Amino acid sequence: MATFDLQSILDAYGPDAGRDYAAHLNPRFHDLLRLVGFDRRFVRGEGPYLWDDQGDRYLDAIGGFACLSLGRDHPVVRDALEQALRIAPPTLIQFETPPLAVALADSLKRFLDRPTDRVFFVNSGAESVEAAMKIARAATSRPGFAHWSNAFHGLTLGALSMNGAEWLRRGFEPLVPGCREVPFGDTTALRAALADESVAAFFFEPVQGKGVIPHPPGVLQEVAEICRETGTLLVADEVQTGLGRAGAALASRTDGVDPDLICVSKGLSAGAIPLGAVLGPAAIFDRVFDSVERSVVHSSTFRENPLAMTNGLAVLHALRDEGIVEHSARMGSALIAGLRDLAATVPGIREVRGRGLMIGVELDPPALSIGMPGLANRTSTLVAQALVMRLLQRHRLLTQSTSKGSGVIKLVPPLVISEGDVDWIVEAFRESLVELGRGRGAAIRGLIKMMRKAPGGGAPRIHTVIHGVEAVRDWSAAGICARLETVRAVVPALRSSPESEFIRGTSHVASLRTRRTARRLPAGAFDVPVHRRSRFGRIVRLRPDGRPARRRRTKADARRVS
Repeated sequence: MATFDLQSILDAYGPDAGRDYAAHLNPRFHDLLRLVGFDRRFVRGEGPYLWDDQGDRYLDAIGGFACLSLGRDHPVVRDALEQALRIAPPTLIQFETPPLAVALADSLKRFLDRPTDRVFFVNSGAESVEAAMKIARAATSRPGFAHWSNAFHGLTLGALSMNGAEWLRRGFEPLVPGCREVPFGDTTALRAALADESVAAFFFEPVQGKGVIPHPPGVLQEVAEICRETGTLLVADEVQTGLGRAGAALASRTDGVDPDLICVSKGLSAGAIPLGAVLGPAAIFDRVFDSVERSVVHSSTFRENPLAMTNGLAVLHALRDEGIVEHSARMGSALIAGLRDLAATVPGIREVRGRGLMIGVELDPPALSIGMPGLANRTSTLVAQALVMRLLQRHRLLTQSTSKGSGVIKLVPPLVISEGDVDWIVEAFRESLVELGRGRGAAIRGLIKMMRKAPGGGAPRIHTVIHGVEAVRDWSAAGICARLETVRAVVPALRSSPESEFIRGTSHVASLRTRRTARRLPAGAFDVPVHRRSRFGRIVRLRPDGRPARRRRTKADARRVS
């Protein structure tokens, strides 16, 4: 019988994983990685660091979307999983009471200081939200749900129904009926939304993941009071904030509230084995599982499997034994202070906010980019992406912008980063902001970097994206003039930048389709250092040295001369 060899599989598929991913899985995601410069091959990870196939070391401030609380390959977790595989307790008997599930439930309740709760294990954060929705409906006999605007609770159908981003919901309607969106932090609007007592539960993130937005002081306490008055369950989505990410075991407790239900996942899994949980009082759980017949009314095949339970126990052990929650609070305070000091001296940062090691750096696009006609609604995105790409390429720092149209860089590194890593992040931001602010060309430089990597080549496509709306192609004289206004605005800012030659080489973004259209352009339309009119009224492209590019003489030219 042939031996299974995992390393040979990695060696065989690793070098061409991007191309094969596009063929077998999601080609558009592969395109996205190419556009933003993340088309790299990482071959090793340890703690908060990654190494690529060239041997270069990176600091990961994305942290697996905030799930890598212990970093990669933590020795306690690795040893625990090796023990589980060696001992091999019987798995997924289903009609059993698994001792490891009992042990993890007990340990989790003690870690979160909710000793009288019941626990329901799941496989992911979105699944914990879906379970909480079902529990809330069964416990209250009410159909509806409420959530803040800008909320993110997951992308499965129920969780998506409480998502504040319209572009994520689009195409998946109809969603779960009865979900009400309330303007973030508006307790008056919340009271009105819950007044008819048809809402089973109000879901909130203690710190909103999209944009990293904490609640104003006192708001959540008022929310809890409104929920009590209306008989609405208060559900804390601590999938991202819980278990140390925001510098406390539970971020909601920092705000002085005690939710009815709590969803946790990312920090409990720590990125090793998918795992999540819903915690709540026995009185609520007993309304769901209220008879022998209904004891399995909600369940999941893999939810109490030995590897996941072992992983959770090992993660909680490491969090307690190594003081990682307290360490997260200290490193988070140091990083926030360093970035705020930087914002006071270097233009480009509007605000630094967050808790623990869940930090949002809101950029100030006007300080980094000139205004560009037709790109007003994309400038924040382009500036943020330009910064993300420079941090990666120049400083080997992995970061992300928080969402579509956002000018916020999100930092959620593993909770085990050191003071040296804090300095790494601050200095990377310092150099990158200074460089991108030179000439205020950050937006167009970010666009050019993405277009260079665009599928099919950047130069032929740059005219479509540079004006902000891909679906619009206005080839009228007025439309072309608008395009040229953009080029005229951005070229001076780029003359001293590394992208200047690329701009000159692709400056035919107007994409003049006919000579007839060109002749209708008003005088002065081409007063940019890349085009001029010939004596025959034709448009002549200039070389980088300012001289006309050579063009073969045609019969039409000869007739004009004669």
